[in-house]
Amino acid sequence: MAVRARNVPLWTAVAATVVATILAVVDARGPGLPGLAALEGLSIDARFKLRGPRDPATDRIVIVGIDDATRAAAPEVLQTRRGYARLLDAITACEPRVVALDVLFGNREQFLPGDLEDRVRAVHARLGTGGDPDVRATLAALVEVLRGDEVLAEAFARSRRVVLGAYFRQGTRDPGAAEPAGLRLARHGETADPGGGGELYPIAADRVTFSLPMFAQHAIGAGAVNDYRDDDGVRRRMPLVLEHGGRFYMSLGLAVALEELGRPRDTTYVAGEPRLRIADRTVQLTRGATLPIDVLGPGRLPRASGADVLAGRACDRLRGKLVFVGHTYGESDKVVTPLDPIADGVELHATLAENLLGGHVLAGTGWLATVGATLLLCATVCIAQLRRVRRRAWVPPLIAIAALAAYVALALALFARGTVIALAAPAVLTGLVLLAATIGGLATEGREKAHLRGVFSQYVSRPVVDRILADPARARLGGERKELTVLFSDIRGFSQFAETMAPEELAAFLGEYLTPMTDLVLAAGGTLDKYIGDAVMAFWGAPIDVPDHAARACEVALRMQEALVPLNAAWSRAGRPAIAIGIGLNTGAMAVGNMGSHARFEYTVLGDNVNLGSRLEGLTKEYGVAILAGEATAAAASEKFAFREIDVVRVVGRARAAPVFELVGRAGHAIDPAFAEALAAYRARRFTEARAAFAALRDDPAAAVMARRCEVLAAAPPPDDWDGVYEQRAK
Repeated sequence: MAVRARNVPLWTAVAATVVATILAVVDARGPGLPGLAALEGLSIDARFKLRGPRDPATDRIVIVGIDDATRAAAPEVLQTRRGYARLLDAITACEPRVVALDVLFGNREQFLPGDLEDRVRAVHARLGTGGDPDVRATLAALVEVLRGDEVLAEAFARSRRVVLGAYFRQGTRDPGAAEPAGLRLARHGETADPGGGGELYPIAADRVTFSLPMFAQHAIGAGAVNDYRDDDGVRRRMPLVLEHGGRFYMSLGLAVALEELGRPRDTTYVAGEPRLRIADRTVQLTRGATLPIDVLGPGRLPRASGADVLAGRACDRLRGKLVFVGHTYGESDKVVTPLDPIADGVELHATLAENLLGGHVLAGTGWLATVGATLLLCATVCIAQLRRVRRRAWVPPLIAIAALAAYVALALALFARGTVIALAAPAVLTGLVLLAATIGGLATEGREKAHLRGVFSQYVSRPVVDRILADPARARLGGERKELTVLFSDIRGFSQFAETMAPEELAAFLGEYLTPMTDLVLAAGGTLDKYIGDAVMAFWGAPIDVPDHAARACEVALRMQEALVPLNAAWSRAGRPAIAIGIGLNTGAMAVGNMGSHARFEYTVLGDNVNLGSRLEGLTKEYGVAILAGEATAAAASEKFAFREIDVVRVVGRARAAPVFELVGRAGHAIDPAFAEALAAYRARRFTEARAAFAALRDDPAAAVMARRCEVLAAAPPPDDWDGVYEQRAK
């Protein structure tokens, strides 16, 4: 009763769910909970690994790597601007659509220290056509070497398809910061800054490294070469917007994608908003105005070595393509991605362009979906704490794990379609709710089990008590309607028998009798209801459900009669009289549960079918038989036991008549059909014939009773409306 009033695990889970929902909002909308961002990143990595690498959605992108082969074949590419000019000319000769440089030229090339280079240029200019020819030739050759920047600028001018990179150094926002010459090419189109700030505000830069104006003036576009590194060092997102001096700039991959679409700088961005319009499409931004990148995996993007380009062996791969140029040699510019621990940095920009052009843009579901998923999963844990559900200690964790597994499966399915739902926060917070509910359950489990053990140990066997403790819901404290089988047993003539014994001797005798009878009940999975003096009341089917409760009760009734034989033999040897017991069995709907007051109650059964079982036990004395059963009991146990119908009786206190059956033995026991034939004659009002038939059944107490009744009825026939029902005279 007290156990049923409070479901501590449930209320603990509900309280924890409220807290978890608040934490989910804080994590999704606020600064984030410690460790969850890292866990979320790991979950995204796992989703990528489970999905595996994929092929590019567009064939428009090629990476030209300045790799180890390039360093060996043309070391000047990495050493001089003239070398870069040579590579750019070779790429341009292949007629690509765009050449995006993940390389910065922010300073003048310098071969000579200090102002020596300027002095050489000045001396060469003063000499003109005069002076020593060898000196003039030497100075002319030296000045030509010093013209590397001009040579590269001329290569830019010849190419007319270069998109330059710019590096934004994160720092304090400075609305008055100057814009490097030419960086206007990297600006977003239409922008606005309402001053909202927040987690979606772009990364702010206090300084920008950009190529010199002599290069920028020949570029067709520009974009940031920044990437976004999570706390664990993995690149999972790319910034689409960066802020410097109150202006908003795009990334290199986005700039190239817009060039391909023929709509350079065609963007609309409002600072702090979760969306960025790119030409005729809109993408969803995450923290820092970044976009999750859908990485392809190692070697998936087409590549060409700078050495092959210089040798003229790669034009068929570059013609009409979007070419990204970057360092790929040795350990230079290596980054960690979910599918590659040593990816080249230039891959990030190429992958971003591929995502935008190929339609593989990962999109989140927003903070409301995260909070909703957390609430739904936590609610599942709460439902698992309901007593009807929590039948075993392992059921709530199993339900929670199943719910989380289903959620993970949903996350994987959505990820394959380009939708990223949060996993870390819902899973961790759900786990905490389950932990809280488990702790709440453990805190009260001992008290609950002690209460149940105290309530039921006096009624049922130890194994049954253990089953109840394993599943307290089976106890069903309080009344409920169930179909059960009840057994009543009583010693014949016990009152006269007790008069011959001293109280102490009588108590010892009852102990000797009741102990084996009780053991038989408990061993068969029955519930001992009570002792009423020498009488035993028991029932089957509660608190533990047993489908064969009628058969179990019949077996115990027969074994009680069998156990009485050695007991009587022992008492006879001790000089005590032998005893006989009568047993009544009945099956039907009954109310079962803890009945009584809050101060005192007992686990028992009530109802008309219980009363009928008690009356059947009393009828055994009238018919002189050992065991009588109701019609429902005989029908339910007929496959395993043998019954014969004795009579139809209207018992004391009951308006309806009920057929009465004697349990004569187990299945296979022979039954003389003569009794049934005599009973049929009796009900047909052929009393003289019935009396003779009953009288012929010698050594049958029930037949003798019926014979005497037929004799009375033959002498004084009943009225015409007689229905053959016997009215029980006493309880």
